[in-house]
Amino acid sequence: MNKLLFLVLLLGASIQSAFASSTELSIGTQITELNVYSRLGNGDVYVKLNINGNYCKHGYFINKNSAGYESILSSLLSAYHAQSNIKIFGFTGQAHHWSGNTGPTCEIYSVQLKH
Repeated sequence: MNKLLFLVLLLGASIQSAFASSTELSIGTQITELNVYSRLGNGDVYVKLNINGNYCKHGYFINKNSAGYESILSSLLSAYHAQSNIKIFGFTGQAHHWSGNTGPTCEIYSVQLKH
């Protein structure tokens, strides 16, 4: 029983560690570029910040098929027009790179707006 509990705890820690290392949080900064595409990904949105993350050097994107697409797009538009500071969590894994850019462009996990 103790071995099983140990294995379950170890697996949980591994999953949490894998998630933590697969995202990157940008610093709070302004959006300098916001592009919405009609055909690329059937409506992908590309975002470039004044200072992107260390890994996500070329910016961030969200795919039209993402569950949070509409709310994230709304938040991005709001921040862009208000020139608010924004933080973006981006997935850093190769599976989450955008095909619309040759450099590391990370899929958006979440958007944070703060005053």
